[in-house]
Amino acid sequence: MKIVNGEQIKELDRLTMDEFSIPGILLMEHAGLAITQEILKSVEKRKNKEVAIVCGLGNNGGDGFVVARHLFHKGIPVKVFITGNPSDIKGDAKINYDIIHKLNIDIQILIGVNHLKKFSDAVKSCRVIVDGIFGTGLKREVDGLLKEIIQTINESGKKVIAIDIPSGIGANDGAVYGTAVKADQTVVLALPKIGNLSYPGVDYVGEMILKDIGIPKKAIEKMQLNRNLITEEMVKEIMPIRKRDTHKGSYGKAYIVAGSTGMTGAAILSCESALRSGAGLIKMPVPQSLNTIMETRLTEVITVPLPEFKKGVVGISDIEKILKTMEESNVIAVGPGSGRSRELEELLRNMLEHTSTPMVLDADALNALANRKELLSLIKSQTVMTPHVGEMARLTGLEIDYINNNRIEVATEFAKKWNVVVILKGARTVVAGPKGEIFINITGNPGMATAGSGDVLTGIVTGLVAQGIDPLKAAAAAVYIHGTAGDLAAKKVGEYGLVASDIVKEVPFAIKEIVGR
Repeated sequence: MKIVNGEQIKELDRLTMDEFSIPGILLMEHAGLAITQEILKSVEKRKNKEVAIVCGLGNNGGDGFVVARHLFHKGIPVKVFITGNPSDIKGDAKINYDIIHKLNIDIQILIGVNHLKKFSDAVKSCRVIVDGIFGTGLKREVDGLLKEIIQTINESGKKVIAIDIPSGIGANDGAVYGTAVKADQTVVLALPKIGNLSYPGVDYVGEMILKDIGIPKKAIEKMQLNRNLITEEMVKEIMPIRKRDTHKGSYGKAYIVAGSTGMTGAAILSCESALRSGAGLIKMPVPQSLNTIMETRLTEVITVPLPEFKKGVVGISDIEKILKTMEESNVIAVGPGSGRSRELEELLRNMLEHTSTPMVLDADALNALANRKELLSLIKSQTVMTPHVGEMARLTGLEIDYINNNRIEVATEFAKKWNVVVILKGARTVVAGPKGEIFINITGNPGMATAGSGDVLTGIVTGLVAQGIDPLKAAAAAVYIHGTAGDLAAKKVGEYGLVASDIVKEVPFAIKEIVGR
């Protein structure tokens, strides 16, 4: 599913009207009907069915006028509040305003401080407040009377339903322009906006309900949009069908370089999650001193014990054996719990120089790249990198706050520059491809902010790539599966007590829920 910013949805509307001859008044009608359907669900079984609709002077307000008409015809008590002079309403919104005016629907004007008390008193009697003040074109700070109106809505204690995006939230980045409506639900029209999905805007959206308003698929395709929302349907299409006449080799061989003294858990989590994601076979080189621990815990993994130059660290002591044992692999993962050492840096250099096998680089592999950025130029295989914000800061030299405020742009630029797939982890994980492709994930919960969660994600990516899935698609599917597994785990143990091993246990159930088998 495509994601748009404010300028793109405006262009999509223009394209729909000019090139596909679908009039704007029809799109507004469809939008109003879609919003009405959701409002009716909130009032149908309630004694108090009164709805207050707060409308601006643009098309967002026009959608609100359509809603008012449909609720009025269904016998729902409705009041319309307009945040400006009705003489300034233009176009399709003006047509719909004139209709409700002729129907004698209760319309009140909010243009002075003296009107604020009347508005505050009026919303006390309603069941639902509909926010149609601003649309996706907001670019300025909300102040004055409009700020007071929004604060009144937020303090009302009523259910709030926003049209398309909560007023005060930037459609392009999710920024709060001074203040914003805190919605219980947001009826998103046509396509999700970046502001619906990005923090801090997410905290104002509430439940996001996506509604089709009749924009043709051909118009969306013609826009060549590169931002995508990862959906269950998308992941289901990515996951390979498992045929009856197969064996473990049919589902790929993964080679995972992970773990060191004190960090064996990272290796265990990544290997287990790779297996739980469907990989057929996993081979893992381990320091000789840690082999007993790994063999005891990882009964389904083939370990390759290696002599140690530095105790408890896989390094270049037996580089020939490592290069030989990784040759038949379909994917190579490096980094979870590997430890920061010169040994790992040299091991990674040798591996990058000698393989064209797809790779997944995480944690200490990323730290090695940050320490020796010349290694980035050695990457010649399809590679997935899985940094959190701190690791991305070390890789790029950018400030953490800047990265958090520009997650899509930073991930995209890095992916293009180094010809890799980037999974920039965090709330609303971003997956960026080397050709500018962008995927945003909305599964997951705060309980997943726990040690080892990233190791589980690395294992899922590795498991999917092992099965022959294109690394970019595997990355997008993996973050969705990872988040879904975390959500299933949270339902059982709650967010406070959730640990990474809980996520691993739920990975197969998440995949079963998505693909249906």
